Amino acid sequence: MRHFKGYCLFLLFTLLLTGCVGLEKEISPSSTKLTIESYNMSDIESLLISKTGVEHIEFFKLNGTLKEDDDLQYSVDVFENGKFKEEVLKTWGEIETNHKDSIISFGISDNGEDNHSLKLINGIPSGLATTFYSNNMTMYTFRNLIDEKVTLEKNKPIYLAGWLGTTKNEMRSAGGENGELPSGIEESELAFLYKVLWTEKE
Repeated sequence: MRHFKGYCLFLLFTLLLTGCVGLEKEISPSSTKLTIESYNMSDIESLLISKTGVEHIEFFKLNGTLKEDDDLQYSVDVFENGKFKEEVLKTWGEIETNHKDSIISFGISDNGEDNHSLKLINGIPSGLATTFYSNNMTMYTFRNLIDEKVTLEKNKPIYLAGWLGTTKNEMRSAGGENGELPSGIEESELAFLYKVLWTEKE
C-alpha cells in the first residue's frame, strides 16, 4: 500500500511538472508570428470618433505573442522633400506580450491655431502618445497603407498609414505594396508615416 501511495505521488508530481513546462512554453514561445491588419469601424464607432475632433485616423488589429527578449516599437517617420528627417512619437518597452486583436492607431488633427500645427496621435496597446508639428502645407492626402493582413518580419519596418502634404497645386496620393515605404514620398514636401518595428529589447 505504501508503494502504491508513493507511485501515485510520483505520478502526480510528474504530471505537475509537465504542466509547468507546458505553461513556460506558452509564456516564452520559441518562435512567434505577429500580424497586423486594418480594423474597419462600424457606423456607430465612426460616429463616436467624429465627435472627438480627430479629423483623420486609421485603426489596426495586432495579433501574436512576443518572445521574452523581443519588443515592438511604434513611431512616426517624418520626411521633408522626399528625404527622411526624423523619428517622432517613438515608444517601446512593450508591456503586453500576448496580443489578440490589440488595437493600435494613427491619427492627425489640425490644431486650429495661427501657427498651423498638426496634432499627431499614436495609439498603442498600452496608451496614447501625441505631439504637435508645425507646417504650412496647403494640400494633403491621408490614407491607410495596407490592404490586407501583413505578417511582420523582425527588424523590417511596416508602414501602416501616411499623411503627405504640399504647397503646390497638385500631388499624387501615397501608394505602394503592403507595409512598404509608399510611392509619392519624393513628390511631397512634408510626410508623416506611421511605423511599427518588431525588434529585440533595447
